[in-house]
Amino acid sequence: MGVSNLLTYPQTFRDIVRLINRPLSLADSKALIRRRLAAREARFLRFVNRYIYQYPRSPYLALLRHAGAEVGDLQQMVRQHGLEGTLEALRDAGVYLSFEEFKGRMDVVRGGRTFRFAEGDFDNPRHVAGLEIRTGATRSRGSRVGLSLEFIAEQRAPSYHVMLQVIGAEHAPVFLWTPQFPSGFGISAWFALAHMRRPPLRWFSMTDTGGRAITWRHRVLLGTTRTLARPQHMDLPLPEFAPVSATMVVLDALLGARRRHGHAALITSPSAAVRVASLAREWNESLAGIHMLVGSEPMTPGKASEILSSGAKVGVMYVFSEGGAVGVACGDAAAADDMHFMSDCYAMILHRRPIVGVGELDAYMFTSLLDSAPKIMLNVESDDFGEFAIRRCSCEFDELGLHHHFASVRSFTKLTGEGATLLGTDCVRILEEVLPREFGGRSIDYQLLEAEDESHLTKLFLVISPELGLIDEQRVLARFVGELRRRPHGTMLPLWQEAGSVQVLRREPLLTPRGKLLPFHTQAMVSLLDQMRSTSPVVARSGPEG
Repeated sequence: MGVSNLLTYPQTFRDIVRLINRPLSLADSKALIRRRLAAREARFLRFVNRYIYQYPRSPYLALLRHAGAEVGDLQQMVRQHGLEGTLEALRDAGVYLSFEEFKGRMDVVRGGRTFRFAEGDFDNPRHVAGLEIRTGATRSRGSRVGLSLEFIAEQRAPSYHVMLQVIGAEHAPVFLWTPQFPSGFGISAWFALAHMRRPPLRWFSMTDTGGRAITWRHRVLLGTTRTLARPQHMDLPLPEFAPVSATMVVLDALLGARRRHGHAALITSPSAAVRVASLAREWNESLAGIHMLVGSEPMTPGKASEILSSGAKVGVMYVFSEGGAVGVACGDAAAADDMHFMSDCYAMILHRRPIVGVGELDAYMFTSLLDSAPKIMLNVESDDFGEFAIRRCSCEFDELGLHHHFASVRSFTKLTGEGATLLGTDCVRILEEVLPREFGGRSIDYQLLEAEDESHLTKLFLVISPELGLIDEQRVLARFVGELRRRPHGTMLPLWQEAGSVQVLRREPLLTPRGKLLPFHTQAMVSLLDQMRSTSPVVARSGPEG
């Protein structure tokens, strides 16, 4: 159910009342995580039985039966090999989905048989979605994900409660600086904090609060929740427009709260956190007592150093719309983006994935364990890769039993920055057909690179080969952006533009170590290629920068 049905379906109203009137304490959050961890295997078997074997239209049912795996087989496998061992055996038998297959963009071929699934086939069939968000925040429509308020209460709120504690912000007033709809980042935090009885003091929205993506249905949802919260003495703020160029407004609010309360917390993106830290240095202000929780884009060592050198504390989240917060901030971090895996809500295995021109990398493959999960996932790739290992630490999450850690999490295909996301695959036709046709050159003369600048802000570089000679670079850039916005992709592209995050770079397009020229490279791929160049005696190199 979307927000449009808010007034038609009483379930959403009841969910709001329950979320507001039944607050979740920190002790409740910890007890919930412990209970779920203690029953993971039983919960998995119950989950697949209810949402797959008892649901004839489940895509996974077709894959499981093609692999000859009935519910009794899974029960025996779990007893013999454990949960993760069972998932690995299912993966090897063809019961898994790549990121493209899960999105319905590619047929599923297993053992000579072809299956065709749509993205909506993976929606949770037994939950009521209280709000509709969109993945890939630069796309006007993007991929729809229906979030239930129950999911926010069960998954987001407990994780925020403990994360704020481990970064030292257990009692700090909280601010949000995130995109508004159609992104789920801000609204999920808003509802989670309400459930925790810790309403944010202010919600700064990076996107225009009066923009076309904000419908009357969204306003009804926010207004209804605020009205129901008042009898509980909670004043939930409405989002107020504060684009990335308005960093001074956010910093001034944080410093004011610190003067009054001794400390303050900010939930935002890594790039926005860097902007706050950089401006604080310009103002000769230390950010001691400021605690930041960041997510929605990768936290790199450069960004982390920039934030920490300001005096602020920072914790990192790994969130994707279909799954929620799968990685939560470690209070005893060993890396810039050290995060605990929320194994009470998910199971995860690794899957070797070939990357053109690079080789093979271990992709993350998730399985959902919560009844309220927006998507039913059984061995589904998230399009991300990175480190994953057991490490004991001294923070509260370790004491709760969460011993697996993520680090260096990066995307195969998503370009991210300023709290917005762009799929590199969306740009291929523009780079290889539109620009060469209008400005000359070949399909191999244009490329899109994601990289950090000297201020550790994530930028997109539209690479144009010097072989094209004199060319109106700003016209090319304007055409690229204009075409991207027209595609059906673009409500939050202004976040990139307004932040000056899309720039032209005159140089030869970057080649892989195996000599292949790809139309785009994520920041992770650029870093990986640099590492491979430094260790490989034979490397295909691009030409000098112009």
